[in-house]
Amino acid sequence: MKVLKSLFVATALFAGLAGSSAALTITKSPDLGAYWSPISNNSTYIYANSFVASAGGNVTGLGTWLLGDDGPDIRFQVYGSIGGNPANGPDSTNVLATTGVIAGMSLNSLTFIDGGLVTSLMALTMGETYWFGASVVGIAGGGSGSYQTGGHTQNSAFADNGTFWYSNDVNGLLFDGQALTPEMAFSVTIDSAVVPEPDSLALLALGLLAAGTLRARRAIKT
Repeated sequence: MKVLKSLFVATALFAGLAGSSAALTITKSPDLGAYWSPISNNSTYIYANSFVASAGGNVTGLGTWLLGDDGPDIRFQVYGSIGGNPANGPDSTNVLATTGVIAGMSLNSLTFIDGGLVTSLMALTMGETYWFGASVVGIAGGGSGSYQTGGHTQNSAFADNGTFWYSNDVNGLLFDGQALTPEMAFSVTIDSAVVPEPDSLALLALGLLAAGTLRARRAIKT
């Protein structure tokens, strides 16, 4: 009975592990300081930078570094690539995750802005290339100024050859500033489910089999 009880506890813990989650954050810091400028609601409408998802799962956090006087209302998003090919650039019509509208701010120094609650519309796939976007498209809110974002040295700590693109199209459909360097600074958090490794599952199965065999032997003796 004690063996079975122990096995039950172990199985419950194992199930809890299988259903738990781990957050992974990809951060490209502004190691070049304030760099890209401006993003506004009357000039450049979207900044976007590529990243490779180092885990699969839903996006739960989006943020970037901003500097600006009376900056416009803005939102942070994750896009897929045009035609599914990263070489074609970001597709602002294929939104995979988005924050709500972030109220315009006046920032005297480069400041990390956490986008807050994120709605994940589709889980990211590990190893695939996606795009972090800072967008003012379709937002008729406050702020008449512009934002400057941080710059990140290309490939300083990442092997994804990330590139920075921008759109001067009010609809965000045409990224006419393509593959420029350095990168834009930003942060993306991915929440992925922790799945037990095959070896661990095999050990659990062997334990349950051993417990069953022991119980059968005890039944024969009695």
